[in-house]
Amino acid sequence: MGRPEPVFENSNPIRLSWREWALTAVICLGLLYLLPLLGPAAGTKWSGRDYRLPGELSSDYWMFREWSGQARDRCPAVVIGDSVVWGQYVKSEETLSHRLNELAGDEVFANLGVDGLHPAAMEGIVEYYGGAIRGEPVLVHLNPLWMSSAKQDLQAKGEARFNHPKLVPQVFHRPASYAPTAAEVIDAVLERQVSFLSWKEHTKIAYLEGMGWQDWTMENPYRLFPTDRGPDFFSGENPGSEPANWRARGIAPENLPWVEAPRSYQWQSFQTVVRLLRSRGNSVFVVLGPFNTHALTGESRERYEALVAVMEQWLEREGVPHYAPRLLSTDRYADVSHPLGDGYREVAKDLVDSPSFQAWMRSWSNGTGRLPGR
Repeated sequence: MGRPEPVFENSNPIRLSWREWALTAVICLGLLYLLPLLGPAAGTKWSGRDYRLPGELSSDYWMFREWSGQARDRCPAVVIGDSVVWGQYVKSEETLSHRLNELAGDEVFANLGVDGLHPAAMEGIVEYYGGAIRGEPVLVHLNPLWMSSAKQDLQAKGEARFNHPKLVPQVFHRPASYAPTAAEVIDAVLERQVSFLSWKEHTKIAYLEGMGWQDWTMENPYRLFPTDRGPDFFSGENPGSEPANWRARGIAPENLPWVEAPRSYQWQSFQTVVRLLRSRGNSVFVVLGPFNTHALTGESRERYEALVAVMEQWLEREGVPHYAPRLLSTDRYADVSHPLGDGYREVAKDLVDSPSFQAWMRSWSNGTGRLPGR
C-alpha cells in the first residue's frame, strides 16, 4: 500500500482582515496624496526673473497651480490672460509684465499668461487651479479676438476644436461648440478635484511626450526614466513664434463679424471671471486690448468699437478699474492682437501713466499712485 498523496486545500493566499484592508486603503490614499507633494511641478526650480510657463506646457494645469503659488510668494501682483500676456512673439524679458516691472525697478508683476486662454477657459483655470492668488492684486487682460466670430465665441455648432476644453463648464452652461463624451466629462471633473490626477497629467505632458507611462515604456523599452528636459525647455524664455510685423506676414485686413456683447458666451465668461476674482478678495484691474484695428476693414472696425464700448460700460457700472490702450502704430503688431516688443513697451508706459491704473495702484501699494520702487 503506497503512501497517500498530500492534499493541498490551499496554496499560499494572503488573507487580510477588515482592519488590514482599511490600513492598506489608508496607505494607498496617503501615497496618492504624498506623490504630488514629493514630485513638485517640473521646471519651477528654474523659474527666474520674468518666468512664464513654457508654451509646450500650456495645457499643464498642475504646472499653472504650482507656478501661481510661487508667483504669489515672489511678487505682490500677477497678470493673467492669453498669449498676449504670455508674449507669443517676444522673449520673456519683453512681455507686458516685464515692461511694467522695468518701470517699477522691481519684480512687482508675475506673468501668469497661458497660450490660448480664452475667457471660458480663464474661468475654469481661476476657479479650479488659481486658488493660490486669492486676495492678490490681479491685472486681467481681455483679448477681444475671442468675440470676433461665432467660432471664436464657442457658438459654432457641430464638431469644433478649441483650446483648453477641460477648463470650460462640463455640465451646466456648456458652450455650444463643446460636445464631450461622458468619459471626457468625468475625466475633466476628476482632474479638477483630485490633485494626484492633475499631477499625473503633468508628468505625462512634461516628461512623457504626452503619453501615459504604459505607452511610453512600450515606445522606450530600454530606458528606465524619462530624460530630464532641463532649463532650456522649462524656462519659457523664447518666443512661441518668430517676431515679424503683421504686414510682413502677408496678413490682409479682415472683415471680422464680431459677436454682440449681450449674445457673447466669451464675454459672459469674462464677467464671471471678474466676479469670481473679486469674490475671493482680489483687487482686479482689466486691460482691454490693444487690438490691431489696422488689420480690420472699416465696417469691422465700427463693430469692434461698438463692442468695446459696451464692455467698458459694464466695467464702469460694476466699478471695475480698467484701461483700453490706444491703437499702436501699425509696425508694432505681429498680427491682429499681439504686439511686438516695442509695442509692449508703449502699452506699459501708457498704462502706468493712466489715472485709472494709478488709482488702482494706490488702493493696494504704497499709496503713492506709482509702482513700488518707481
